[in-house]
Amino acid sequence: MLYYTVYQASHMSFVKLFRDLGRFVQDPNTRWDYCVRAKRGQTDTAQPGCFSKDQVYLDGVLKILRYRDRINFPLLMALGKVSFEDVDRLRVLAQMDNSRIPHFMQDQGKYAEQLTKIITVNQLSDEELKTII
Repeated sequence: MLYYTVYQASHMSFVKLFRDLGRFVQDPNTRWDYCVRAKRGQTDTAQPGCFSKDQVYLDGVLKILRYRDRINFPLLMALGKVSFEDVDRLRVLAQMDNSRIPHFMQDQGKYAEQLTKIITVNQLSDEELKTII
C-alpha cells in the first residue's frame, strides 16, 4: 500500500490522494496517515509530489523476491544492513555466533514458502520478476 500511495502522491494533490486511497483504506484516520507519510516535506501538498523513500523500497523487495532462491538469509541477517548482492564478498566479516535470526526466518523452508506466497498474492511470477529486475 505504501508503494501505491507514494506513486499516486507523485501525480496527485493531497485531497485527490486521500479520496483515491478510499478505495482500499476505509478508515479515514489510517488513510490520513498514509497521505501525510507520502506528502511529508512537500511545500505545497495541493501539487503533485511526494517523499519517495517508500517507493525506493519496492526495488529492493522485488530484487529479494527475484533472487530469493540464491540469498543466504541467515548470513544476510548476521551482516546487518548490507545489500544481499554483497553477502558473498562480506562473508568473512560475518559473526554468526551471536547473530539473532528473526522469528519469521527461523524455519528457512517456511520463510521460502512465504516469499513465494507474496509473489502469488501480488499476481507476479518468476518470469515477470526476471523481466523487471
